Amino acid sequence: MIGRRPIAVLTAALSGIAAGGVLAEPAGAPETVGWTRTYVIEWYEPAMYYGADGGVISPGTDCPGGTHPSPDWVKVLMDAGYTREEAEWLRNPANPTRSAVHGQPGMAFRGKDRANVYDFPATATEAGLTPVSGTIARGLDLDDDPQTGFTSPDGGKGVDNNFYKALGCWKTYRGPPRMSSGAQGQNDGMREGAWTIVVVVSGSGADPMNDENVEVGFFHSRDKIVRDAMGNVARDYTFRIKPHERQEAIFRGETRDGVITARGVGNVVLRNPGADPELPLLGSRLELEMAPDGRLTGLIGGYRPWLPVYKGWIAGRGAVIEVLTWVEMPDVWYALRRYADYSPSGPGGEKSYISFALTVDAIPAFVMEPDGARQVARVKSYRVQAAPAAQRTDAAIARAHTHLTGGNVE
Repeated sequence: MIGRRPIAVLTAALSGIAAGGVLAEPAGAPETVGWTRTYVIEWYEPAMYYGADGGVISPGTDCPGGTHPSPDWVKVLMDAGYTREEAEWLRNPANPTRSAVHGQPGMAFRGKDRANVYDFPATATEAGLTPVSGTIARGLDLDDDPQTGFTSPDGGKGVDNNFYKALGCWKTYRGPPRMSSGAQGQNDGMREGAWTIVVVVSGSGADPMNDENVEVGFFHSRDKIVRDAMGNVARDYTFRIKPHERQEAIFRGETRDGVITARGVGNVVLRNPGADPELPLLGSRLELEMAPDGRLTGLIGGYRPWLPVYKGWIAGRGAVIEVLTWVEMPDVWYALRRYADYSPSGPGGEKSYISFALTVDAIPAFVMEPDGARQVARVKSYRVQAAPAAQRTDAAIARAHTHLTGGNVE
């Protein structure tokens, strides 16, 4: 091994790379493809347009009043029925029930009849999370209607991104690209090895920059991202695909002047860079550019279920999230419900999904089949190779039993 790049892979790559970093198809591949490019995601986050000149909380065209302000928690508790003395004691650092890790559990019981507002947000009176009031947003036209939605930064019409409208002024999401606290924390987890996502792009034509038949696949990898001496994600490392029974996404479309436009095929589920780790998308599509420097960058869009977003933040300790990110968690629930704009059952159904976009930045990498024996030659599904969750659990129990008993099975 040389820097986790197998010699065989390096040899094959050096002998098979055409201009622009196109990998030639390995011998014995099941189907012939014209070209394949492979990447690893080095950063991705919800697409949020930032309209201020600088500073996370500054007023801007997106949020004229600036980032949603921190609540007066004593007042919040008093409005919920606590006396001033009780409210101040709940917020007092000397209160022995207040934890530096879990916050103040008593903050939860401020709903009607002292209901837990994290579990039952509708029992809380909505204070109101400041929505985005600007007209510019990053994202894609999901409903093919240029008369609805936002305008993109480059002037395109019909951008559908109500997730941004609902939460774009919340401190955890607001800021320049790569600068919001949410994006930084979540991508740090990926970069420290919590998960890895690889991207495979393949086409049937002679010119990758202009091809009428292109596929793009997003897959888990069993290998951790590698950092270079500057702390950035290093290019050209090797990653083996790790089949996942749910989290896999394949898109089919075309390239024009190096820009891929494609729509999701079948069940599109991505590994979400957020408190809720799974991102299913309906009506999904993407627009990605194969840049001259070898990077792959752009947007994935679709309609995502909004309730798991709220539940993900609650699972991250509601009282801590509230204080650190300046929000009343029930207001997040109310905002997502208010701006939800898609029903899987049709126009008259409950709008349980919300339009959404994800920015993606990926760098060149060598991507291998799950067994590591050869490079991936084309986009294909690996779901059938993933053991069902029950089988994985049974296998883990069996391994643990074998370890504890020395191989003796009673």
